[in-house]
Amino acid sequence: MELDCWNGDDGEPIIYHGHTMTSKIKFKDVISAINDYAFRQSNYPVCISLENHCNTEQQEKMAKEMIKIFGEKLVLEPIDFEEKVHPSPKLLEGRV
Repeated sequence: MELDCWNGDDGEPIIYHGHTMTSKIKFKDVISAINDYAFRQSNYPVCISLENHCNTEQQEKMAKEMIKIFGEKLVLEPIDFEEKVHPSPKLLEGRV
């Protein structure tokens, strides 16, 4: 899924479809919802693409929130450092 991330006025990153009349939602609330509901129907991995329009400070907040909320589900490094191809969806079940 793709998340359009923007600087929030209060220093907290937000998500909305830029330059439109869509609602603005706090980044951490979206990440929490993904964490709570992502694997209820399927255990296949969730791939998140961040369309990032945030400054460095808010990018750091986003990274910390993802690590905190997703915990062990978040893939932070290669599954196999010797891999020649990407890991299979089966190998990444339950992971973000």
